[in-house]
Amino acid sequence: HVTKVLVDKTKKKQAIGVIKEQYITVGIKTNGTVTERLKLRRVIYKAKDGKRYIYITNDFTLPASKIATIYKNRWMIELLFKQIKQNFPLRYFWGESDNAIKMQVYCVLIAQLLMVVIRKKAATKKSFANMITVIRLHLMSYVDLLEFIKDTYKAWRKTHNASFAFST
Repeated sequence: HVTKVLVDKTKKKQAIGVIKEQYITVGIKTNGTVTERLKLRRVIYKAKDGKRYIYITNDFTLPASKIATIYKNRWMIELLFKQIKQNFPLRYFWGESDNAIKMQVYCVLIAQLLMVVIRKKAATKKSFANMITVIRLHLMSYVDLLEFIKDTYKAWRKTHNASFAFST
């Protein structure tokens, strides 16, 4: 249980984007008494889009702007893993060895990267999950992938019209 946060010191001179940098002390209560005090650093950062972010860290050496950049990059990594877990679920592994598991994870990372490249090249507004589903369903179909992503219905008609032409 955390008690009051005491602001020890506020740094005046700030880097671009950093609104405030404070050194704080946080007391931790156990059974009603403060058993531990943590010295921390609070960085309040305003992003280019106007959103404010508050970062709490125990790193007193890095500049405040670097702390904000690290947290931003870390958040991007979290979003990547969330996207991978949602679209490429690894419910079971094909093998039990370390190498087999690594190979499967690498395949997922490569597939993720390819989908990001295809999505950018197709310049589509379709959700990533919808793109993955469409490709998963038509993995063995012979279609122009970029055309299929850009306009699924048109590409589907074109493919079916071509197959009907061969069958008659």
